[in-house]
Amino acid sequence: MRLHRNVALGILLGLENVLIKKRSASEVLKKLLRSNRSWGGKDRRTIGKIFYDIIRQKLFFEALTSTTENNHWPLLGCWMVLNEHQLPDWEEFENMNPTSLLAKAAVLSQQRRYRYSIPEWMDKMGVESMGEALWEKEMASLNTPAELVIRVNTLKLTVPKLKSILEKKYKIVSHRIPDYPNALLIEKKEPLHQLAEYRNGYFEVQDANSQKIVPWLNPEANQLYVDACAGAGGKSLHLATLTGDAAKIIAVDIAPLKLQELIKRCKRNNIKSVEVIPADKTEKLNTLIRAAQGVLIDAPCSGMGVLKRNPDTKWNITPEKLDELIALQRNILKTYAPMVKKGGSLIYATCSILPAENQHQLAHFLESKLGKSFAMDNEHTYYSHQTGFDGFYCACLTRVM
Repeated sequence: MRLHRNVALGILLGLENVLIKKRSASEVLKKLLRSNRSWGGKDRRTIGKIFYDIIRQKLFFEALTSTTENNHWPLLGCWMVLNEHQLPDWEEFENMNPTSLLAKAAVLSQQRRYRYSIPEWMDKMGVESMGEALWEKEMASLNTPAELVIRVNTLKLTVPKLKSILEKKYKIVSHRIPDYPNALLIEKKEPLHQLAEYRNGYFEVQDANSQKIVPWLNPEANQLYVDACAGAGGKSLHLATLTGDAAKIIAVDIAPLKLQELIKRCKRNNIKSVEVIPADKTEKLNTLIRAAQGVLIDAPCSGMGVLKRNPDTKWNITPEKLDELIALQRNILKTYAPMVKKGGSLIYATCSILPAENQHQLAHFLESKLGKSFAMDNEHTYYSHQTGFDGFYCACLTRVM
């Protein structure tokens, strides 16, 4: 592979925005690609791969090159060497010795924190809370890129029909996934958002394990459901689909921009059963106390289950931020659990694999005064190393009094 200098400079600009300015990697890459329309498809794929690989392996590459945080040229050179590409004859790489770099990599990769590029505090916490064998397996899986999976909007067409359209019209090959009834695994990364079928609401991009969460509600038509941390509405849309767009779904979130995006997605999917309520409308939300057949809390979390697609999480999360998130999760449970009616379901989910945000969080809730009104039905962690997809936790509690 020949690395053109303008491509290298684009990658370095992206890394500066993520690693120094702490901006979202996905948003930085989108903006970078939008602002460089002259880059062809091959260049764009190369940039995306190198950009995410370096973020994913930041700690390892820094240790190999003894680089400073403000200089990312050595990280780019390190990627070239480890991926068996010849270094360009540029002054930025003149002090880099590929032979010694490879030898050092062979030694450092014997240590887990370098092999998977994990901050030391995070590695220690993972081993202590999950056990070394499980933590090792999860880090190995989460340190690889995410698969591209879509969820078919079965209100508009069947899964086989969309699969056929993608292949015949665009030569996009996809595969059914056992035990994921509405999912299609796209064989190669494609710009699916540009397709007419996406604009017409035939499908949404959604990780396979994320598609496992809403069915825990056992949703039915003509019932009231609350999506308490709806965000941009992926699970609200899924819930509407599973109920034939015939339930009443209240989507709540604290971020107005996310709710605006949810409204747009509902229009694109032709969903009518979702009502949006901002989280600060407490008077309106209070009318939902003991009214909902099901409440879904897809809680804000560390994101430790979605490192495949958000590797920058490793460099942004800290022990202090994790403690803040745990406190926030407890407050959200306290706020939205009262909306479940007797006999109804409370679904608590995170895109984290950490027990502190999951099993321990619910154990704390069940010991509280409010929690004593609920009984645990079932809980499950969807591990990445077992499925190949993102890591999620989900639990179902029933209100018994």
